[in-house]
Amino acid sequence: MNRIVKHSKIFILITWVASTLTYLYMFGIYKDLEAEKYINEAQYLIKNFGFSSPRYWFYAITVFILALSFILKIGIKGAFVIQALLNLFALLYFHKALKQFFQNQLTPLLVVLFLLIFWPYQSWIVYLYTESVFFSLILILLSTMLLYKPDNLRHLIYIVASLILVILSRPLGILFVAGVFAFVFFHANKKWRIILFLSSLLFIGIAFFIINTIFSSIDDWYITKPFEQESIICNLPNTSFSGIKLQLSSATNPLSQLQYYISHNFKHFRHFTFLKLKYFFLMTRPYYSNAHNYFLLINLIFVYALAFVGIFIKSFHSYKGILIFILTSILFYSIAIVLQCDDYHNRFILSIFPLFSIMAGKTIDQLLIKKKS
Repeated sequence: MNRIVKHSKIFILITWVASTLTYLYMFGIYKDLEAEKYINEAQYLIKNFGFSSPRYWFYAITVFILALSFILKIGIKGAFVIQALLNLFALLYFHKALKQFFQNQLTPLLVVLFLLIFWPYQSWIVYLYTESVFFSLILILLSTMLLYKPDNLRHLIYIVASLILVILSRPLGILFVAGVFAFVFFHANKKWRIILFLSSLLFIGIAFFIINTIFSSIDDWYITKPFEQESIICNLPNTSFSGIKLQLSSATNPLSQLQYYISHNFKHFRHFTFLKLKYFFLMTRPYYSNAHNYFLLINLIFVYALAFVGIFIKSFHSYKGILIFILTSILFYSIAIVLQCDDYHNRFILSIFPLFSIMAGKTIDQLLIKKKS
């Protein structure tokens, strides 16, 4: 056991190489469909020194990687190598952070290996979508928080910088702002809590601006579209459409439109809230095979059960700030799904999958400690 722990990085590297080669064999470097949008935007950025639309600032990291690859003439393959190396760094950094978090040193290795072999999560490494970079940067953000030491300004700067990168890699990154804010607020002294409380008004204003910017600049999407189509999965209208005539606002502000829909169609909103959350957390889909759905359910029931127990483990309360961040982030992701729709390929729940893995790991950590004693 000690020998395995001693060579944890080698196990991670071997598993990472094996999984990456497996996904490359299965899918190749995936540069079609959504990836084409970022490839074209990278070419536009090189020619015009700017984005074609403000919303691309919230996909900027992937576009920058592609643009850099084109400038260096290493092309699509080079962009894949860059995002793959970022993923490897994120996993190793995450492992380092988990070693400070768990008491048994085998647990961090088990958590990282599980993420690597859970193919719905790790297979995004070969896609030139934003998910590969987004997932990697989330791991880096988590790591900076796990390694955080109160009253250390340098560590706080790392957390804020990581959060900014997460937001610039995908708009969903803004959902981590509340969790990071709660984490920092928990660790702050009384003076700083007053300052943070007042600055939260600024954060809310920025969040409203970003949300309105995104929904006001997407040609094929508007904020009430999933409710009008009764979509549980984004861009997939409900086949059993109820035909209910909704009361909708003609206001130009997207958030005002959303508020009007909820307040005037609450029964309709409540019905689809349950369905969206079921799809979100269970990850099963009617267009997946039975084998695929059972695979997801078996893994998720196992992870969720361990995660639920992990919340109540006493040693977790020594890291109450992390627990607050995790629960806040899960809550805000759930709210976002309720207010919009779930992703076709579970990308939204996979964004926070490492959070469940940390909580589940705490239970495993406790079991390993008891077994050792």
